[in-house]
Amino acid sequence: MIHRITSILCMLVGAVATAQTCDLQWHGQIVDQRTQEPLIHAHIEILDKPQTSYTDFEGYFTLKQLCEGSCQVRITAGNGQEFIRVVEINDAPKPVLYVALRQQELDEVVVKSENRLNNTQHTKKVKANYIAQEYNGSLAGSLEKLPGVQAMQVGSGMAKPMLRGLGLNRIAVSENGINQADQQWGADHGLAIDALAVDQVEIIKGVAALEYGSDAIGGVLKIDHYKVPSESGITGSFTGMAKSVNQALGGSLQLNYKHKGFFAKATYSQMDYADFAVPADSLTYLNFRLPIDQRRLKNTAGVDRNIHTQLGYSGKRFVSRLNISRVYQKAGFFPGAHGIPSVERVKDGGNRRDIDYPYQRVTHFKLSNNTTYFVEDQKTLKIDLSYQNNHRQEFSRFHTHYGNQEAPAVNPNLELDFSLKTYDAKLKWQQQWLTKNELKLGVEGRYQTNDSGGYNFFLPDYNSSTWGAFLLNEFRITDKSLLQLGMRYDWGHTQIKSYFDEYLYNFLTNSQYTPEEAQTYAQRSPDFSKNFDSFNVMLGFATRYQDWELRANLGTNFRWPTAIELGANGIHHGSFRHEQGNTQLDPEKGYVADVQISFKRPSWEVAVNPYVYYFANYLFLNPTKVFSILPHAGQLYQYTQSEAILSGFEASYTHRFHEQWSSLLVLEYMHNQQRTGNAGRDYPLPFTPANSVYTELTYSFSKESKLAGMQIGLNARLAAKQKRIAQAELTTPGYQILGLLISKDFKIEQLTNKLSLRVSNLFNQKYYQHTSFYRQIDIPEQARNIQLTWSIAF
Repeated sequence: MIHRITSILCMLVGAVATAQTCDLQWHGQIVDQRTQEPLIHAHIEILDKPQTSYTDFEGYFTLKQLCEGSCQVRITAGNGQEFIRVVEINDAPKPVLYVALRQQELDEVVVKSENRLNNTQHTKKVKANYIAQEYNGSLAGSLEKLPGVQAMQVGSGMAKPMLRGLGLNRIAVSENGINQADQQWGADHGLAIDALAVDQVEIIKGVAALEYGSDAIGGVLKIDHYKVPSESGITGSFTGMAKSVNQALGGSLQLNYKHKGFFAKATYSQMDYADFAVPADSLTYLNFRLPIDQRRLKNTAGVDRNIHTQLGYSGKRFVSRLNISRVYQKAGFFPGAHGIPSVERVKDGGNRRDIDYPYQRVTHFKLSNNTTYFVEDQKTLKIDLSYQNNHRQEFSRFHTHYGNQEAPAVNPNLELDFSLKTYDAKLKWQQQWLTKNELKLGVEGRYQTNDSGGYNFFLPDYNSSTWGAFLLNEFRITDKSLLQLGMRYDWGHTQIKSYFDEYLYNFLTNSQYTPEEAQTYAQRSPDFSKNFDSFNVMLGFATRYQDWELRANLGTNFRWPTAIELGANGIHHGSFRHEQGNTQLDPEKGYVADVQISFKRPSWEVAVNPYVYYFANYLFLNPTKVFSILPHAGQLYQYTQSEAILSGFEASYTHRFHEQWSSLLVLEYMHNQQRTGNAGRDYPLPFTPANSVYTELTYSFSKESKLAGMQIGLNARLAAKQKRIAQAELTTPGYQILGLLISKDFKIEQLTNKLSLRVSNLFNQKYYQHTSFYRQIDIPEQARNIQLTWSIAF
């Protein structure tokens, strides 16, 4: 009755206001009151009036030709929930409308499954509180229990993300719209992003290369710092953390400030950790048996110090953010894995926090600006600009295999030094047209330079430039059916500089090689340049019928050969071998088909996601039958390419029952194979994760209980034996490990607190992960870890 009266009043006001021109404009934003997140693709309409609009990806909308007065507004969120608001239309209508969405998913994990489909891709989002609760030292490790996500463990605080067994340069990591550039080709260092500073991570699997370019074959980790402080004035939070496995101590402090349209955020994180414990007394490397004193892996201590700041302004017609971040890490390498094995080098030095040789030091500086202009109704222009400087150094006491090489006068123990500078610019136009279509047009460019140094040669100096343009169009057949078509063209240029090794030349001429032979081998890197281009298309379809949902994508993908694959030629102790590039490599090209079928009821949901990749020329490092010409280098590994097929599926099941109980089950299966034309050499692809099952059971105490706000959870991961291995890889036994989580939410003088106790590898079991950096030298995963986390918001 009230709604009808209000509507009649609106009509009367419009009828009698003959002097009005009805040319007012309302540019506003819809925000979820509980999460403070903008509502994307929400429908806004003035009841009994023709004006309607949809919110964009920032939650903003524009309504035009409005008459002054009080009117009724209906908001329909993407999940079908409706809200009615009475709004006063005047020269300055209310800029933000808050709605209270009913909680239908876990607070920490949001699966895109709204009644109104938004895209054809299968995505998952995790919030900052989820990452803090699951944090185990790295961002990649914090996401491992999500379907299709794996972590390539490197050490105490380092891990590289993998999607469906594809990692390194086969997944894109996008932070604030800009792809991360931090020497991701290396398996011996982690991701230079502070996990405790991010607002949200979105995992996009399948056909994602069109918008994110090369490297997005396996998918995208989309990291955002877009959350605007919800309250005016100063707010903040603090997270403290302690771990038993490596005696880690650290935390993260975040401060926010907001005044009208201006806002600022700053986060500082620090973690200091000692040598980590393993459930083993010895290891075997190159047929040497080495002891592990006190079950602590010597020289794996480290320190992380990270800072991220953001300054922004949110106006009626645009939103702009300036991001400045610096990620710093210094971490030791286990000395038994560098050079010739030695019992003396792995003996306990007495100080578990000492970082001795060999060690690595990484500093990643990033400056970026993200600006979105709201040009007209349902038309936006987004501009992303970025500068990145990744400085990676490996230190090892000076040693030489030549005999005639002297230590450098400056930094004599600096073995490898890489300085990678990256400049990015992206422009994206987004608009709705012909009512049911949404168009995205984008262009982007990137320029990189890499300077190498150190007393050991591995990677030459190089520079590269890439340009790309893409078009994506979404056609909304109905609110529950969506068709997506896209295409992209890319052009790239790589210039590798020449490097002649005089020390190697003198060594070879003194070792009975002819001058001509010595000249050939000593030319470690030729002066080389090459152009690449690629055209790709994709087609996606999504539909929902009652409780069923189908998402299907089919498309092509590509990846540029990296400078390491084209021009590397040296011993890299971090990967335990002599790696040699190949200037004849072509861009990696392939096809991918991805289907997700899900069935959802109010208390449970099941989803199955099969996929298949075909690569016409998969790039990989192949052990040759030739021994390296370099002294003490052993077998030569060279980059090559061949046909390959990668297939598998992910299945997940979530269930809430008896109000307090919730469960999760995730299955992952992968199968891949090279297709060289020689059946005897059709090995599986390297670094393929073992098939696994993850399960979790959680009990939440009711609000009426004395333990309200408390959760207790038990989890288990079971991995099969990985016997489908690439050439020169080791088989990895299967394992079963258990974990425990206890958390409690509480308030102290109106301040929200959360205390969490997490136990990993509960029974201190010795086990191996096939994708671990240390697997090939027989080092097991970390011992039992008890982690205590305390978070407080103020």
